[in-house]
Amino acid sequence: MRSSREQKLQQNPAILLLLAALVVILLYAFLAYPLYTRMKMQVLRRAYKEISAMNLAVMDEEETEVLQSFYADNLEFLITDENFSLVYTNESQPADQRIERYIKAHVEEFQEEPALAIRKHRSFCVLRLRALLNSGGRMYYVFIRCEIQQAQEIIDYTIMYLILALLLICGACYLLLKRKGQRLVLRSAGDAAGERKEKNTGAQHSIDEANKEFVANISHELKTPLAVISGQVEMLQYMGDEIDREYYFSSIREEIDKMTDLVGNLLDITVLDHHMEEMEMSEVNFSDMMEYMILKYDALFKKNKIKLKSALERNCVVCANRMYLEQAVNNYMMNAFQHTAQGKGMRIELIRKENMARIEIYNEGPQIPEEDLDHIWQSFYKSGRENHKKNLKLSNAGLGLYMVKKIVEQHGGRCGAQNQEKGVMFWMELPGE
Repeated sequence: MRSSREQKLQQNPAILLLLAALVVILLYAFLAYPLYTRMKMQVLRRAYKEISAMNLAVMDEEETEVLQSFYADNLEFLITDENFSLVYTNESQPADQRIERYIKAHVEEFQEEPALAIRKHRSFCVLRLRALLNSGGRMYYVFIRCEIQQAQEIIDYTIMYLILALLLICGACYLLLKRKGQRLVLRSAGDAAGERKEKNTGAQHSIDEANKEFVANISHELKTPLAVISGQVEMLQYMGDEIDREYYFSSIREEIDKMTDLVGNLLDITVLDHHMEEMEMSEVNFSDMMEYMILKYDALFKKNKIKLKSALERNCVVCANRMYLEQAVNNYMMNAFQHTAQGKGMRIELIRKENMARIEIYNEGPQIPEEDLDHIWQSFYKSGRENHKKNLKLSNAGLGLYMVKKIVEQHGGRCGAQNQEKGVMFWMELPGE
């Protein structure tokens, strides 16, 4: 009979997925750099083999092109004759200094059998090949050097990406297991009460559909950053110093930042779905809070030349959790900001309406298609106006409005959106005091 642990693993494929992802990350972290180093050592040996087949006394253009083919691998060449006269180098530094440093200072290390040495530093290592080569009856000193700091940077970024991917998988598995528990509760309730069986079956079906949609959405959000990072790493690996490395590293960092935001949003959703019932409520001066948030983003609005108008009624007090309330308003403001072009306007109003406090945030910009107005509050939903967004390093995973709705409903309020003549206005209402 199979052990209970094996049965548990078979019943929870998500756990197997997590274990497999963890093993992949550990293997990559411990093996990627040594394997990459071994590959570079083979490149140095191959370069020396090409040199040993040349007549170094009369190097022609074709032989020079052979050595140039190794530039993409970030190899440095220094070849002198037995009198230390320069034969070939691909470095711009003064040849005399390099000959003194790399050949004369280590002349006893040059043997007819090529010797490869590795010198490790804190964040990179250097490979060196030294050989005393007989070519055309004369002896030549051959020195080949390769610094692989670049590889360490690429590997570090990739490990960071894999860890973020694992966090995403953990978040997905956590929510899936939670929903599976809900399904089991529904199933037992259906067995105990036959008259509710049909209702429970429908609820189970809805949960299953939600699980499938959640996994599909996570996969979709992961696909683009994965493709971008994979392409950038490949370019860095094969193009060497021929490309703008800083640009590609910045691009990788940007994709990692996006995934970090997505992980944060997933964790926030987990809290919203399972722990908000226990949040502490207190009196919050909505007016003061809105003044603080407008001041916080004043520099951002001015930098993007957005004309902001505000009208806040004084002493609007609500019973709320300030942290979550700020998060909801922040999502509204950033949503409006992302859809407001330079030179256009935004308007923020706080209105006391009977026993309710109402926030309205309007932005000039593209309207939301009418068929999307009822769906924009769903998780991972992106409306038709997403194509008009600015190229900003902000999370666009379709979670912001979903979180707003969750927070507002937990506070006993309502929220909505409506198209206006030149833009869109989002609103929320909370019970006031």
